[in-house]
Amino acid sequence: MKAVLITGTSIAQAQGKEHGKLSAKYKDSVAVCEMDESDMAALKIEPGQTVKVTSPYGSITVKAAKSREPRPGLVFIPVGPWANRLVGPETGGTGTPSYKGLEVEVEPAPGEKVPDLEELMAEARGGNEKW
Repeated sequence: MKAVLITGTSIAQAQGKEHGKLSAKYKDSVAVCEMDESDMAALKIEPGQTVKVTSPYGSITVKAAKSREPRPGLVFIPVGPWANRLVGPETGGTGTPSYKGLEVEVEPAPGEKVPDLEELMAEARGGNEKW
């Protein structure tokens, strides 16, 4: 399913950060893709199931969550290491990439694991060593 990605900070993310960025609470609050229930029905997925989100810049597996507001065709992933896998490097001279309005593809990813922060950081460094 094609969708438009919006990222931003969420209240759950701020609460998760209080437990530390390596905590399960933080991961559970940030490694999610909120989407309209009609889009979830079209994909035949339920909240908590994994989805793969792909942009022109990369892809990431996260858990699906029902959005609080009806917004078919729009998905939300909190700003963080998981969303950063999808955002391009262009900054338009601002020093900050665009975190809003990115076209993505969302598909069910049964059996795929949502990576931990440590795994994302090791991959970003080009290896499997702990950071």
